[in-house]
Amino acid sequence: MQIEAEMTVTTDVVKLVFNNKQGELYIHHNFKYNQAVSGLYLNFKNRKLQSASLQPADHGTIIQLLPPKNINQNELLENIQETISNKKLTPVGDNQNLIGYVEKIMLILDQFMYPLIPKTKTFKKTQHRWKKSIADVTFMVDAFDSKATIFWQKRNEMRIVKGATLRTKYPLNKDGSIGLDARMGTQLRQEQASKVEKFTTTEDIILKSVNEVGLFLYFGGTNSWLVLKDVTNKTIDEYAIVK
Repeated sequence: MQIEAEMTVTTDVVKLVFNNKQGELYIHHNFKYNQAVSGLYLNFKNRKLQSASLQPADHGTIIQLLPPKNINQNELLENIQETISNKKLTPVGDNQNLIGYVEKIMLILDQFMYPLIPKTKTFKKTQHRWKKSIADVTFMVDAFDSKATIFWQKRNEMRIVKGATLRTKYPLNKDGSIGLDARMGTQLRQEQASKVEKFTTTEDIILKSVNEVGLFLYFGGTNSWLVLKDVTNKTIDEYAIVK
């Protein structure tokens, strides 16, 4: 979408006059209400939308919309309120001029960092990759009442060397219930029960992932990529993280 407009900027206001008599938009930093000029008002505080109304608020940053003559302000308000409520463009009615106008306003406000719809932060999951060189690295755990020596010998094979010491008790949730990590760790121990005696492993144990190792040894509850370390204190995360 391309929007053409004439822009005027002062310390108090940013004024956009759209080409072809398609309305005006004002970003007021020091708003002075003029009853002679109607419009739709968006009130922002710290760049977060507080309200949309046909009456301006008395504080914050006021964004004033003066739509073109072919758009009814009440219908515009309804469309904007539905869009805000549903967190996505939600047309009310089939007025294509109105829908196009709301899309244009949303784009402009995004560019000026006054979004109608708050942007949801997305967190990219950290990725790790096994490399052949990692297979020869000795990793150790000495935390949460557990001790172990571990080799990441294949992509889906973590070997816990015989003689590892397991945490004896799992922590409970604040309400006294058993958490998911405790249940998963207990299940892993049950599967390997023939290789454990008095919380010490009697044989090498093969598990599938760093996460399983943490659950088995100390019932998880933390980022195990930062717990497994070599003799220089370098974490397994540092060895395998994909940058």
